[in-house]
Amino acid sequence: MKQHNIFKIDGRFYYGWVMLFCGFMSMFICYVIKVNCTSLFYSPVCEEFGVSRTAFTQVNTAMTATMMIGSAFIGKIYKKYPMKWVLTGCVSLAAVCYVLMSFSTAMWQLWILGAIQGIGWAGATNLPVTIMVSNWFGPKIKGTAMSIGMLGSGAGALVWIKLINSVISDYGWRSGYLAMAACLAIMIPISIFLVVSMPTDKGFETRVGDPTPEEMEKAHMVSAQKSGITGQQALKTSRWWLQWLAGMTTMIGAAAFSAQFVDYYTGVTGSSDQATTIYSAALGTLILGKFLLGVFSDVLHVRRTSVIAPLFYTGVFACMALSSQNMMFATVLIPLYMIGGAVPSVIPFLVTSYNFGDKEYGVMSGWMNIAGNVGQIVGPTIAAIVFDVTGTYVLAWIIFAVLMGVVAVLYLASGLASKKQIADMGYIPVK
Repeated sequence: MKQHNIFKIDGRFYYGWVMLFCGFMSMFICYVIKVNCTSLFYSPVCEEFGVSRTAFTQVNTAMTATMMIGSAFIGKIYKKYPMKWVLTGCVSLAAVCYVLMSFSTAMWQLWILGAIQGIGWAGATNLPVTIMVSNWFGPKIKGTAMSIGMLGSGAGALVWIKLINSVISDYGWRSGYLAMAACLAIMIPISIFLVVSMPTDKGFETRVGDPTPEEMEKAHMVSAQKSGITGQQALKTSRWWLQWLAGMTTMIGAAAFSAQFVDYYTGVTGSSDQATTIYSAALGTLILGKFLLGVFSDVLHVRRTSVIAPLFYTGVFACMALSSQNMMFATVLIPLYMIGGAVPSVIPFLVTSYNFGDKEYGVMSGWMNIAGNVGQIVGPTIAAIVFDVTGTYVLAWIIFAVLMGVVAVLYLASGLASKKQIADMGYIPVK
């Protein structure tokens, strides 16, 4: 292996950085539109159709249920077919569904379109960037690269939430759906003209961040890009199921945060604009937070950051509950969210790569998305039911604060489990 810096390999600019830009843009556009802009539609849609928040939440439930089905096989599709065409197809499907949603006249139409859209979202949100980073960057820099790609969601939140909220306020929620379709269309030419599946497609035999030949020999690695165990082998370990539960539990709280934050603070402050400003400020911190969490995972190791970072999310939900009595806590939650809010999109995928390697990372990443999909169904539903029963979200925030502590325990247990079993399968994680 010839010496190279982080931007060049064998004297050539490393195309992995272009791929990281593509991953960043998928989070900047697709992830924010799907995850963070949904909450803007709760009040206007519920008011026009005369339905409860729980009823509108079922659009997300239908969407996430099909995402869960799609996540079971989308990783294999990305592995089998050129990435640019899979990503283009998924984004296009999601955009078309938004156009059709703008013409909906009843809730059942939104439920059906949400279910169809979920197939597209399975391959158009965080999965592309995790596969891009896994394919193009070695273990020494993977955490930092993943965080750079993922921080696109923080940057996108500063742009799209305010924009879509303004469109809804000025022209109505139907125009809001059309605006989101237009935003997604930006991703299509990026995917077609820039996305390349593997380093070898560009003539790179080694990646930025790969271990040296001496390190590979010590770790019994035949190839830095092919080390690890299969998905089927991973399913036989308790380590997998502990991290899977941790990912699911994280998303229970994170999905409720995204879905009901604006609605909650609109009620607390009496102003949707103020609520949106707080929400955008919190999400904006992810620009720095995701980068820091990735760097911490490289420096301190993801085994440690996976245990510490969820505790910041506990603080976020505690502040949300306390905000009902004192809005000072809405300010306190913003810096806590910088690290806590970065957990769902950074930690599960870095933990998966470290625990099981890159051999079938795309497949296992898709399965981890299923954990997130389950959480996305459960979290907003719990919060909506709590609101419909009690008239406030406060109890829900307390429940989610406790669950984030459980996440820390699950990641700790996962890091300690199945060490010998995985070693016997032929994989020793590079420390």
